[in-house]
Amino acid sequence: MDDKRLNQDRLELPADLRMTPQRLAVLEEVRNAKGQHLTAAEITERVRAKHPTVSVGTVYRTLHTFAEHGVILEFPFGDDASRFDGRADRHDHVRCNICGELRDVDVPSALLAHQVAADQTGYVIDGHQTIFTGICPVCQRQQDRHGG
Repeated sequence: MDDKRLNQDRLELPADLRMTPQRLAVLEEVRNAKGQHLTAAEITERVRAKHPTVSVGTVYRTLHTFAEHGVILEFPFGDDASRFDGRADRHDHVRCNICGELRDVDVPSALLAHQVAADQTGYVIDGHQTIFTGICPVCQRQQDRHGG
């Protein structure tokens, strides 16, 4: 039991979040993605490749539980599949309008937005996410080749 508690502390998880082997497998795949923002289907595929008995429902519920507890970030994109980020600290993202790629980006000036929002609204701001949109380099090259 102490080993599990130590592992939970090492994983930086809330004390009230019960860790199971299935949840650990999901968390490892999200965090091992290193800058990739995988969909639930991609995470499920990776988890089941190593742990075939883990159900699809368990993976989806675990992802949403982790997001609710702030362990990971979830980015829902309308009709597109949500993407998950194992990096839960404050940082921003850039998303390609064509292929949907989502990447981490650290923008120091985005922190100023936090204060501006508080000043203009009177809110006590406890966080924010900025998602820049545009066209990634790969899609730009494809457009150039196809005259787009």
